[in-house]
Amino acid sequence: MARILVVEDESNLAQGLLFNLQAEGHTVSVVPDGETALESLQNDRFDAVVLDVMLPGRDGFEIASTLRAQDNYVPILMLT
Repeated sequence: MARILVVEDESNLAQGLLFNLQAEGHTVSVVPDGETALESLQNDRFDAVVLDVMLPGRDGFEIASTLRAQDNYVPILMLT
């Protein structure tokens, strides 16, 4: 199955996504902010990213733009 990075600062929502994605057989990592997400994406390979728009610090749009500028074309699902 897929390795998925969930970027969500609201813990209840993050845990719900984690639970449901793992129940479908995916390997899931959860991070609470954009900076940590960028570090994770530089250090590990993910098949997809579930990215919250409203994040502390850098928002989801900025994170997506940064990834594309780095030629990282991992599929991104924006969570709004």
